[in-house]
Amino acid sequence: MIQFGIVGALGRMGQAIARLAAQGKAFHLVALIEYEKNPRIGETLGDVKITALKNTNPPTGGLIDFSHASSVIESAQYAAANNLPLVVGTTGFSNEQRAELEAYAQKIPLLIASNMSVGVNVLFALVEQAAEALKHNGFDPEVMEIHHNLKKDSPSGTAVSLQKILQKSYQLSDKEVLFGREGLIGERKPKELGVMALRGGDVIGDHTVYFLGQGERIEIKHQAVSRETFAQGALAALRYLQGKPRGLYSMKDVLGLN
Repeated sequence: MIQFGIVGALGRMGQAIARLAAQGKAFHLVALIEYEKNPRIGETLGDVKITALKNTNPPTGGLIDFSHASSVIESAQYAAANNLPLVVGTTGFSNEQRAELEAYAQKIPLLIASNMSVGVNVLFALVEQAAEALKHNGFDPEVMEIHHNLKKDSPSGTAVSLQKILQKSYQLSDKEVLFGREGLIGERKPKELGVMALRGGDVIGDHTVYFLGQGERIEIKHQAVSRETFAQGALAALRYLQGKPRGLYSMKDVLGLN
C-alpha cells in the first residue's frame, strides 16, 4: 500500500483524489496539506488531520500537488529534503517557475503534467501526429479550450501543452501565437497559431484542436465530464514513480507512449 499526501487537499482535484484513493486498497492517504494560513488547518477529515507542509510527517510514497504555481517549489523542496517522489498537476507556471521546478528532477523522481487524463495524453500524441502530416499541406492550426468560471489561469495548462506541440511542428515562435483576435488585424498570416479560452458554468475541461484546410477541416477534441479521470491519472503517476530513480517524468512514461 502506497502511503501518500495531497498538497492542495481541499481543492477540487485534491478532494477527487482523496475520494478515489479511499475506494481501493492500493493507496493510503496519510497527509492532507494546505497553505499555512488556511483557516481549516488543524481540522480532521476522516482520520487525517489537515496540516501545513512544514508540519507534515513525510509520507513514504510521496506527494501529489494540485495547489498553486506560487507554492509548488515549496512542495519540491520538501520532497527533496525527504527523498520523496513528487507528482505535480498544478498549472499556470511562468517559464522561470517551470525551470526552477524541473531542476528538482536532479534530486527526486518528479512527474509534471498539465493534464493527468489518459485521453488527453492520447490527444497530445494524436495532435503531434496530425500536425506532422498536415503542416506542409496548407492546414492552419488553432486551439480552443473551455473551462468553468472559477478557473484562475488562462489559457489552461493543457491548451498550452497543445500550443507547444503545434509550435514545434509548425516551427512557430512565441510571437506568432495569438491569444485573441480583435479589430481590423488583416488576413491570417501563413505562420500563425490562435489559442482561445472560453470560461463559464461548471465545464470541467474541453479542448479542441482544429486543422483548417481548403475545402476541409479536421477537429481533434477531448471533453472531460468527471474530475475522477484526472484523479485516476494522478494516482497512476504516483504509482509509476515508486522505486524510480531521480529524473523528470511525464504521463507519456506512465502510459508507455514514449
